[in-house]
Amino acid sequence: MLVDFHKRGATLNTASYCATLDSLHKAIRGKRPGLPSKGALLLHDNVRPHKASVTRDLVQRFRWNVLVHPLYSPDLAPSDFHFFGPLKKYLAGRHFRTDAEVQEAVVKWLHDLDPDFFYADFDRLVYRWHKCFNNHGEYVEK
Repeated sequence: MLVDFHKRGATLNTASYCATLDSLHKAIRGKRPGLPSKGALLLHDNVRPHKASVTRDLVQRFRWNVLVHPLYSPDLAPSDFHFFGPLKKYLAGRHFRTDAEVQEAVVKWLHDLDPDFFYADFDRLVYRWHKCFNNHGEYVEK
């Protein structure tokens, strides 16, 4: 798994997003050497850094397939409906003095997760993606 933290106040731009995708590609290649040559599915939203020609070229070079993400569909962002809720619950009531302490707690939480945490909710994501797609991109409730 790739865990990537940005500095406080940093703006996500095309260069930083492409650097993250490159790190992800290297992490996948390191853990699953055959996967990058077979392709992967990428679901990201429609913000400018994700749609930039430089990003599209990089994704194409990696031979990844991008799933269509309808405009204004927060219900399809896995981080929003699955990831941040449990993380917020895990961190609730805790106090951190530095960003490094927060990052350490997040990494510990990720490493302690049961793999089923991801499998079950990817199934839910696929269901929601189909529901949104069949609804012509309109917002759908959970």
